[in-house]
Amino acid sequence: MIIKCPECGHQVSDRAKICPSCGIEIAGKLVRCPDCGEIIFKDERECPNCHCSINAAAPDTTDDYALTPEVPQTQGPVGHGEPKKKSHTILWSTVIVAFVLALIIVFLGIYFFQKSQQENELRAYENAMMSSEPAVLQNFLDMYVDASVAHRDSVKAHLEILKKVDRDWDNAVKSKSKAALQLFIDRNPDNIHILEAKLIIDSLDFDAAKLEDSMDSYQKYMDSHQQGQYYDEAANAYDRLREEAEIKRRQAVQDSIQKAQEAAAAAESVAPAQ
Repeated sequence: MIIKCPECGHQVSDRAKICPSCGIEIAGKLVRCPDCGEIIFKDERECPNCHCSINAAAPDTTDDYALTPEVPQTQGPVGHGEPKKKSHTILWSTVIVAFVLALIIVFLGIYFFQKSQQENELRAYENAMMSSEPAVLQNFLDMYVDASVAHRDSVKAHLEILKKVDRDWDNAVKSKSKAALQLFIDRNPDNIHILEAKLIIDSLDFDAAKLEDSMDSYQKYMDSHQQGQYYDEAANAYDRLREEAEIKRRQAVQDSIQKAQEAAAAAESVAPAQ
């Protein structure tokens, strides 16, 4: 028998499992109002049409009007409201999809963050291994405490080498020895202290030249330090000593000539008397 769906008002077979329009359950869920004869749901406490109270224990009278076989119904237009079960299913599906998308976003964020951290750690490691500054290596160890054991061990070993070089440098400077400074230069040709070591050697050699204060000492300094910071001062001292030597030479020549002349005059004064 064709009835009007109590939920959406569309026509539907009383033997249909659900209403094709709104999806509400039909078969076995309906009764006829004893007062106005309206088809209503069993669980209604009163008739929506006449507001007559419905006895919850009233017998199911659906079969009284279900006299014709079920006729297939063409699905009517949708739009009178979403089915309750269907709406719940869609809601849960939406929540699950949103949750899965959120997880994907979180995992992708963690992945790219970790990848970025790994790339930053690798660049910092390479810079540290190429650096000759202990502070750079110590900064890597302080910042990347979770770096790989291999990287941290390599940086620590390199740092110990640099610390030893610094100790060697301090000892060489404190010794004020040209030999110690030159040994440091030979062992560490790329060290940042090389220029300072050469300047100290330059100063030590000039001090030695001044202490001797001879043309040979100044010439030796100028030969060894053609770009030395004291080259001009050494050249002036050399010229001064050369002029002094020339003056002494001339004076010696004059003294020699004078002595010769005096000797000759003395010889002439003796000859007539004989």
